[in-house]
Parts: sequence; structure tokens; C-alpha cells
Amino acid sequence: MAHPDDPGTPTDQKVRRRVFRTLVNSLVLLIALAVLGGWMSTGFYRLDLGEAAIILRFGEHSRTVRREGLNWHWPEPLEYDRRVNMSGVRTTIFGGRSGAAKQRSDSGEAAEDGLFIQTADKNIVSVRFDLQYTVENAYAFIYSMQEPQAILKETTQASVRQVIGGMTVDEVLTKQKTLVEVDSRTALVKTLNQYASDAGGDPAFAIDKINLQDVQPPLAVRAAFQEVSSAGQDEERSISAAKGDAQEILERARAEAVELRESSEAYKETVILEAQGETARFESILAEYVNAPRVTQTRLYLETMQEVLPGVQKVIVEPDTVGVMPMLNWPGVPSANAAVEGPSAPLSPQSIPAPKANAAGSSPEVAR
Repeated sequence: MAHPDDPGTPTDQKVRRRVFRTLVNSLVLLIALAVLGGWMSTGFYRLDLGEAAIILRFGEHSRTVRREGLNWHWPEPLEYDRRVNMSGVRTTIFGGRSGAAKQRSDSGEAAEDGLFIQTADKNIVSVRFDLQYTVENAYAFIYSMQEPQAILKETTQASVRQVIGGMTVDEVLTKQKTLVEVDSRTALVKTLNQYASDAGGDPAFAIDKINLQDVQPPLAVRAAFQEVSSAGQDEERSISAAKGDAQEILERARAEAVELRESSEAYKETVILEAQGETARFESILAEYVNAPRVTQTRLYLETMQEVLPGVQKVIVEPDTVGVMPMLNWPGVPSANAAVEGPSAPLSPQSIPAPKANAAGSSPEVAR
């Protein structure tokens, strides 16, 4: 067979053969480009909000991408990706009933529910709780543990058992629910960090919280424990009422103490003022006495008699006076009685001039 480029080959045949080769080469090139484009397009991937992609290059971790939207990596088998949801909160329930237990409960038979955990005082409690967590490290979540969900579940149960095992049954049932949740989460985080440190990486999980849904004694003794719980509540109510009464009594005593203190201060001020007034009065009388001793003495005597005998009619006479007749006051009779050598009406001490003292210096006599 003659070659298309041989000199003896017709020109038109040469052209047709060259065109054919060109078309074949172009077709092969287009097919190759299409195959290459299709292979390269396998490197495109899309991440939703909260997702991360682990990029492996020849089986080795190359990078972790968390950019939402369309991304690209070298197509397989050069690189490939594994996507992990890191934003959604995941929940694992502990102590739920199995299918057989649910059937027994629906049929009317008593069925236990929850994990049985022994307390520090050798009692048993039935606990139901759930764990809420998110994925913290996508690569560690996928490749650092063979069964991450199972490991997390077993570690959580161990942490809760450790905390409840250090408490009495009364503390777990009545008082320490929040403490169990907090301490269990702390123990779980510590254990997961230790696992990650031993593996030479970062923790795969971010623990949100542990929620105790229900803590009950076993079904056989549940009624007795409920009575104990009711007694504890009654005790707390009684203590609260006693504290309220004590506070009320204390406040009342404080108010009475303040009132007594204020009244004492007022009485003190009153006594001081009265003493000061008496002192000032005495000093004024003393000054008068220094100026006129006899007059002041007589005036003090008359004032004293007026205070001692307030309802008695008094008549003042000179000493050694004789022939004095008593004054009579008859009911209903006008004041017209007469006295010897006296005025027509009784005299009051204020209207009688001060008498003269006798030779011996004695005070006037008062006749009643």
C-alpha cells in the first residue's frame, strides 16, 4: 500500500488523508481534554454552614477546610475529602428503655428504666441523663479513634458513675442534682483531654453539658424513698418557717431596743434640764438671800406653807397677839365675816405685807 506522501499519490487523496488525520487528532485531543476536565471537576465540593472538610493527600492529612460554599482540591486519587458537621449539637441519651422494656411497660407490667448506679452508702439509684456535645476537631473525630461515639458514651457513663458513687443516696435524690451535672462534665472533659494527650492530638469533642433527666431509687423501694423525700421537704419548710419567725422576733427586739434607747435619752435630757432649772432657781434665790436675808427667809416660809396647806384658809398674826377671834365661813353666806382688828374679808398671804420679826428673830405664827 502506498504511503499518502509518496510522489505517486494523487493530490486530492493526500488532502483527504491529511484532513482525516487532523480531525482524528482533534477528536482525540477533545476527548482527552474532556476526560481531563471531568477528572479535574471531581475535585470540586460544597460545604454547608457549620461543615468542615478533611483533605487527605495520598492518604495523609493535608488540611482542614471550613469555608462555606464551593471549594476545590486535587482530584482523586491525588486528594480526597471527608466532610463532618461541626456546628450541630449532638445528643446522646443514657438510660432509655430498650424495645422489650417498652413493650412490658405498654402491657401494664412494671419496667425499670435508667442506669443502675451504686452510691457511697451502698444504695442503688436509677439514673437517666443525656449528653450534649459538638465536634471540636474534625480530623481527630474521624481518624484518632476507631469508634468515637462508643468511646464517648462509655467515658460519659464512667464519669457519671464516678461522681454519683462518691455521694450518699439522699444527696443524689434530694440536694445535689446540679453538683452531679457539673462534676460529671468536669470529669468527662478531663478524661477526654487525657485521651487526646496520649494520642498526641487535640480533643475531638467539645462537651456542652450533662443533663440529669430523672434520678429515682429502684422500683421495689421507690415508695419508701418518696416518703423520705417528703420528710426532707417538710424539714426544710419547718426550718424556713423557724428562720422567718426568728428574723421577725429579732427585728421586733431591735425596734424595742431602739425605742427604749430613745426614751432613755429623752428622760436623760429631761432630768438634766430640770436639774439645770433647779440650779438656776437656787442660784437666783441665793442672790436674793444675800441681798435681803430676812425678807427672803419670810417669803420662802410663806410659799412653803402655801404648798404644804393648799386648801386651808390661813391668817397671819403678830407674835404675842391676844384676843384673836376665829373667822367663820358659812356656806351660802357672803364673805362679810369680821375679825377683831382685821379687814372685812379674809386676807390671802399675797395681800398681807411681810410681818416684822419678833425680838428673838422667830417667824410669824400662823393660826388656822
